[in-house]
Amino acid sequence: MKRAVVVLAAVLLSTAFFFGKPSIEFDRLEHDFGEVPENSEQSCEFVFRNTGSAKLIIERVSAG
Repeated sequence: MKRAVVVLAAVLLSTAFFFGKPSIEFDRLEHDFGEVPENSEQSCEFVFRNTGSAKLIIERVSAG
């Protein structure tokens, strides 16, 4: 009986490991600054969240 519980737990954990995936969702994907005066600083913030079932790890970020 104890062995069956251990096997069942291992199967459930491995299923979660293989089928659980991170998924990133952004509030928006682009931003138009319009006309920008020369030598002015502009910034924009993009909000995102992990909508998947596994940990989301961001390893590299770059501009388009």
